[in-house]
Amino acid sequence: MGRRKSIIGTFVREMEKSANRAAADRRRRERRLEAVQSRAIEREMIRHEREQERARIRAERDAERRRISEEREHALLQKQEAKDAQIRAWRLEYEDHKEREQEIERIANESPEVEDRDRLYAELLERRAFEPALFVAPTPPNSKAKAKKLNEQADQEIESQIASFRPNVASVRRAQAVAWTVLATGLVLFFVESMSNSSAPLAAILIGVVGIVVTQVVATRQANHQRNTFQASVEQDVHLRLQEALEVLAREDEAQAQAGLQKARATYEAETEAARAEFDREEDERLRSLHELQNGDTGSMREALEAVLPLDLPVPCNLRFDIQSSSKVSLEIDVPEPSVIPTTEAKLLASGKVSYKEKSEKLLREQYVKLVASLAIRHASEALLNLPTCQVVELRAFRTALDSSIGRSTRRMVLELTVDYPTLAPMTMDGIDPVLALKHFSHRINIDRNRNLQPLDTSISSGNTA
Repeated sequence: MGRRKSIIGTFVREMEKSANRAAADRRRRERRLEAVQSRAIEREMIRHEREQERARIRAERDAERRRISEEREHALLQKQEAKDAQIRAWRLEYEDHKEREQEIERIANESPEVEDRDRLYAELLERRAFEPALFVAPTPPNSKAKAKKLNEQADQEIESQIASFRPNVASVRRAQAVAWTVLATGLVLFFVESMSNSSAPLAAILIGVVGIVVTQVVATRQANHQRNTFQASVEQDVHLRLQEALEVLAREDEAQAQAGLQKARATYEAETEAARAEFDREEDERLRSLHELQNGDTGSMREALEAVLPLDLPVPCNLRFDIQSSSKVSLEIDVPEPSVIPTTEAKLLASGKVSYKEKSEKLLREQYVKLVASLAIRHASEALLNLPTCQVVELRAFRTALDSSIGRSTRRMVLELTVDYPTLAPMTMDGIDPVLALKHFSHRINIDRNRNLQPLDTSISSGNTA
């Protein structure tokens, strides 16, 4: 009995250990998957940042060239400035030469990594949400000019009415006329009775002068009082009408602003609905194309490759492709001649001048072989990334060169390569050597002892030949 219990306990313990190992393995797989996804996202971010940095550097260099050209025009009489501009131009020339070489050398290194292809298309198949543009209220009507014109018209009306004002001082003027009559009578009597001792003429003169002064003062005060009263009345009336006109103008502006706002909002809502409908239509079309692509529709696969190819490369490269099945694609590329590779190496001297040195023939041949391998791997990677059901890319590279045996140019195959997704997926493209990478795939390439790329014998079947 005790032995039976021991066997059962051992069995239970073994089952618990097995369950614990399975759980530990599951946790390790989850952590490994998270690490792989994190590295893929980091690589994509780094690649995007590098592309932005290169674009920024090119833009800065173009701006620098324009600035250098302007400086040269203004520095004809200033030798030092012209020299500095020349040194900067040499530096740009050196950087352009180095960048040209680096772009050619990194064709394969810029290849997309296909490791996270499934996750990428899973994210692309998620429907995007429509984000309408923000509503911008129209600018309210500006009636400052109209208000200013109304104020100017009011001022002109006040000035016009005041200028036409005539004070009513007729009674005072009549009294003043009497005073003038008394003064004139006194003066006449004064000259007529100058020999007599009568004081009547002097009294009449005095009364006349005083009467004239008093009536003039009274007339002036009465006229000023009447003018001030009239001006106050005119200003009050004009300002009252001006205020009413300004209030009407404000109400018109408010009504116009409300009408403009309603019209703008109605237009915005109509445009937003139209944009939403267009977005939904484009999104439906995009998702439909992606579903067809994931289902292995050859027509969609062809459209996807036509949208990507030909690639934007630093060297010319003609290409043809054929969709053989949902999992297999064949590519034919015509590689450029070795002349596309810079034949000189640039060096920036201490004086700032650029020095060029001719490359050796061996180095040029090695770089050309690397270029051919880079173009092949780059095109295969692009095809596998953009076709989610593709598992194999069969690629043949051709070169048109002079055939000395017949004396004319012929198109001969120089590389035959079969790239499969499982082998390519784990590769890190940023540090890959395209020539060494060929050994991981079924390929044929003919390189002689002098590192010359020779045409392949098309009668020989594919194999791992280098």
